[in-house]
Amino acid sequence: MFKNYFIATRPWSFPVSSMSVLVTASYLFSRGYDINWWLAVWAVFGIILFHAAGNLISDYYDFKKGIDANDTFGSKTITDGMLSAKKVIVFGWIMLVIACINGLAITYVVGWQLLIFGGLGALFTLLYPAMKAHALGDLDILIEYGIIPALGTAFAVYGYQLDTIDYHFYMDALIAMPAFVSITVAVLHINNTRDVATDKRAHISTFAMLIGKENSIILYAIELAIPAIWMLSCATTGQMHWLVIVPAFLCLKNTFANSRVALQYVQNDQAINALDEATAKMQLMNGLSLTLCFVAGHFI
Repeated sequence: MFKNYFIATRPWSFPVSSMSVLVTASYLFSRGYDINWWLAVWAVFGIILFHAAGNLISDYYDFKKGIDANDTFGSKTITDGMLSAKKVIVFGWIMLVIACINGLAITYVVGWQLLIFGGLGALFTLLYPAMKAHALGDLDILIEYGIIPALGTAFAVYGYQLDTIDYHFYMDALIAMPAFVSITVAVLHINNTRDVATDKRAHISTFAMLIGKENSIILYAIELAIPAIWMLSCATTGQMHWLVIVPAFLCLKNTFANSRVALQYVQNDQAINALDEATAKMQLMNGLSLTLCFVAGHFI
């Protein structure tokens, strides 16, 4: 039973959120900021809680709206009878409450300002089902797992020590965001590309549906390539340590591999069934390699 609850959170997707915290914290460390690593680890735990809650709540509403059914490839927790819809939504709200309590605990340590980021994170978690249904899911993910975690992490691991708001510091924290966030958006985008037929049946309109099959594949490939291009550009200008050349080329390698699979979708609708999970794994590799290079760059 506990295994089913764990599976229901879709743990394979957690790298797309947790890496945003690790990459931001390690990037700031590489820039010479004396960050608090304990708070960074705590923040990773916190964003995973929010992510798990968002997955559960999203799956419940997808099921209720007919987006997830017995013949769809998405989450099977409810449709396969692993858990009832009621248990999933109750578990989702419990996880959201735990995530908020955890956020309040961190806030007690670093200051009330963190509530701004935590509140926005909770808001966009709840808004996701509605935004996805109106072709704004990609924007929600960009904000929820890109901008908010980057700024929130920056405050939690270092910014809380500052007497005034240092806009240069927070802009510096955002420099790392293009090195990971578009892969996160790509996970959702390829998922929605795969589910166009069933989403249309459920009378919702995703961005992938609006731009069509071929354009969706092109956009997916671009989203995967952006981090590598950004890393190489930043390494050239000195904004990032030259070691990021390594994750940049790893990212390009995975971009070509996943894009080749995505191209098969034009002729075979089943070709990208597991590409969202493969993209999440790519994000895990990208985030961990970036983190290691940023930390190493601090000492070199």
